[in-house]
Amino acid sequence: MGKVIGVISIKGGVGKTTTAVNLGAILANEFNKKVLIVDANFSAPNLGLHLGIVDPEFTLHDVLNKNVPITKAIKKYEQFDVLPGALLGRKINPFELKRKLNDIKKDYDVIILDSSPTLNEEIIATMVASDQLIAVTSPDFPTLSCTMHAVKVAKRKKTPIAGLILNKVRNKKFELSLEEIEEATDVPVLAVLPEDIKILESVAYTIPASQHSPLGKAVIEYKKLAAALIGENYKDPRVIAKIKRLFSKNVGKEEVNRTLLKEKLKEENLQ
Repeated sequence: MGKVIGVISIKGGVGKTTTAVNLGAILANEFNKKVLIVDANFSAPNLGLHLGIVDPEFTLHDVLNKNVPITKAIKKYEQFDVLPGALLGRKINPFELKRKLNDIKKDYDVIILDSSPTLNEEIIATMVASDQLIAVTSPDFPTLSCTMHAVKVAKRKKTPIAGLILNKVRNKKFELSLEEIEEATDVPVLAVLPEDIKILESVAYTIPASQHSPLGKAVIEYKKLAAALIGENYKDPRVIAKIKRLFSKNVGKEEVNRTLLKEKLKEENLQ
């Protein structure tokens, strides 16, 4: 039975959809997992646009309105599958999502939900349908405030939060630190992604950044996170990373958190 991972944020522009796309692509291409990425942003879906899927014949909206079976709306995109939404959103019952996904969980190793960036019934539907959540944030006070609110709601819904992704980091003194964000949210940071122009290029070219710039700094961090989410290891193949491993014993807090997550998954698998 596949694991459903919800990618959430209640502030637009932090990189939620980009995260969903790249984690899915990496899990499929690097780790040979059977992956489905679902556009659960019902009122303003754009997952398909990130992948050049502009006018699909059937969408998740058709599935939730019971017009077609879910398998008919799933599109193949290279090594993984995509379930896009209708660009001109139609009224649906978002809480049908969990039931529809239960019909196909057995067909996938991982299902990734790209949620709505608004605290409404759409993001609640993602929380309810997910086995685990990842929240995407950036190192500034307005985004942190929204992230804290999202974490609070997720905890009320009793959906486990694997951790946070700290995105668009510029390493400036005015930015919030990893430690400050963890203290405010009481959730571990699993990945720290530097701001990377290659990410923006990949969106313009409608391909995952992991394919556009496979050794980019942000992509490498996505790969480490993807590995941790399935309890596996990923070793950075870049020369500079090998040099750092030889001469530096310093390990980032996010690396420690990923290790703890992997250990937790191993324990759960043994039970």
